[in-house]
Order: sequence, then structure tokens, then C-alpha cells
Amino acid sequence: EEYLKKATAAIQPMCRSDAPAKHHVGHQEQLMNFHKLHNQSQVRSRGYGIGNPIVGLPPHAKDSYYTQPGSPYNDASIVYAPMIGDLDESKGGGRPYKSDKWADRLRTAEENAAIVEEEEKEAAKALESYKVSQQKRLATLRNRGGGTVIG
Repeated sequence: EEYLKKATAAIQPMCRSDAPAKHHVGHQEQLMNFHKLHNQSQVRSRGYGIGNPIVGLPPHAKDSYYTQPGSPYNDASIVYAPMIGDLDESKGGGRPYKSDKWADRLRTAEENAAIVEEEEKEAAKALESYKVSQQKRLATLRNRGGGTVIG
């Protein structure tokens, strides 16, 4: 700010202006060179969690090189999958899942066995219901005095 005040003091306006500022310089972060390096693209880790001992970058520190929008290395472009449920929701959470496939992977063997048993019970119940309705249908056909009933 002090620099801009000094620099704009010598500028004579040519006409009246309603602009809120006397300069066209936007917000700037304070410039800081990492370990006196002027080329900030050198400040990048050598691998995940390794850092860079040559330039003194510690492990898990943020890299300084530019990444394009949409790049998987750009933090603003990372989109995490939304979680659709939690297997331990009744206990306060702890096993969130993003799809039914992940829910199957997160369940214990006992939970999977209980689900299979429940599905088998429902299938047996549906089959029994079908057999009863089939018997009723055949009884109705026989009562009408029809000929031979196949099935």
C-alpha cells in the first residue's frame, strides 16, 4: 500500500474520475521465496510423502508449482465422492460408504451372512405365497367344471 501511494502521488489525473481506487492493482499476497529460490517451480516433492531434500522441502509439504485447473494435482479440482450411507449410523457413524459395492466390502462376514439369510427367508416366503395362489387358481378352475387342467 505504501509503495502504491508513493507511485500514484506523481500521476496527474487527466480528467475527473469516479473510480473507488487510484490504481488498477488487485489484491496481492506477500511474495515469499522458499529457501531463497526464485524459480518456485523447483519446489516440488520427489514423490508422495517424501519431500525434496535437495531444496529442503519437508515431507507432506504443499508443492509450489503451477497446476492447470482440472488437473488431479490441483487441490481445487479434487472432487470427493459423496457418501450415500453409513453402516454404523445407529451407533454414531464410522463406516460411511459411497455405493452399494462399498457397503458390501465394508460389512463383516456375520453381517453378510445375516443379509443372505434374510433374503433366503423372503424368497421362501414369496415362493410359498406363489404356491398358495397357484393352488387357489387351480381350485377355481376345477370348480368351474372345465376339462383337464394342465399345470
